[in-house]
Amino acid sequence: MTREAGQAPRVRNRRYEIWRTADVAEPDRYAYFREAVCEAFMDLTPEHDRSGPFDAVVESVPLADGAVNRVRGTPHHVQRTPAQIRRTTEQCFFLNIQLKSECVIEQTGRAVRLAPGQVALFGSDQPFRIFHPEGRDMSVASFWLPRRQVEESFPGGRIPGIRRVSDHPFLGPLIASAARTLNRGARAIDPADGSLMLESLIRLAAQAGSGSRDPGVAPETLHPVLLAAVLEHVESRLHEPALSVGGVAAHFGISKRYVHKLFERTGNSFSRHVLQCRLERTAADLAAPEYARSPIAEIAYRNGFSDLSYFNRRFRAHFQATPREVRRNRRR
Repeated sequence: MTREAGQAPRVRNRRYEIWRTADVAEPDRYAYFREAVCEAFMDLTPEHDRSGPFDAVVESVPLADGAVNRVRGTPHHVQRTPAQIRRTTEQCFFLNIQLKSECVIEQTGRAVRLAPGQVALFGSDQPFRIFHPEGRDMSVASFWLPRRQVEESFPGGRIPGIRRVSDHPFLGPLIASAARTLNRGARAIDPADGSLMLESLIRLAAQAGSGSRDPGVAPETLHPVLLAAVLEHVESRLHEPALSVGGVAAHFGISKRYVHKLFERTGNSFSRHVLQCRLERTAADLAAPEYARSPIAEIAYRNGFSDLSYFNRRFRAHFQATPREVRRNRRR
């Protein structure tokens, strides 16, 4: 979209906000939801089957020069029309990661389907429609990305239409992992770290969206998102006693030395990080009501410890208490 002469783009004063339709009367819920979507994203038109009840939550979290907007609840459709585009002075790119259910995004004659964990990049300056199927509650995290920053990141300045960037053979898994990590930690992350992560995510998404099979990304851009992907991979496999540097390196196609180098940025070694995570997870399980009757040994085994003597020594050194004492004290 071209801006009219003398027309300045709108500058958003972003702050954390959350809108819950449950906070308003049933007849007013959908109108309230539509206002929330327009406030968090931009001028859009949500639609849904008005024959049934509607319940949703919209959450907007500022992130560097953009935001991550989360929507979850009753399935619905969203469209952006040519008229809405013409009267909008502010344009952006959306990077959507589907978290629950699935959706189809249509733009410029293309239809992209997103299953949970898949990511699409598309611009706000072309009409689009998003469809969520009926029958299952949906959940999506949508990164609002400054348009100029995304445009400048595309190789050669060529900007294609909508793309499912998570399909890229090398960058796709990193993009999906970084998007999940950044979405989860958006409210707690240090602003400088958030800006670095968002910039890296934009560069990777633009490179993947260009259609090039070559990663074509500078190593310093890869470091933050690759570390996020490695940390997420490790977290999902803490229960595996055989979790190792070699296994992680093989999974990501990098060297063991590079894995160690990534962990240097956390101020921890790989082995110490894994041990601390396992100990914290075990302590949390010891205090959980659902595991009240589970033997301590069983909980330790479930969290990746295969040697009980080693587990007990490390647990006591970390918490200055035995597992039994921690279980008793945390339940008081």
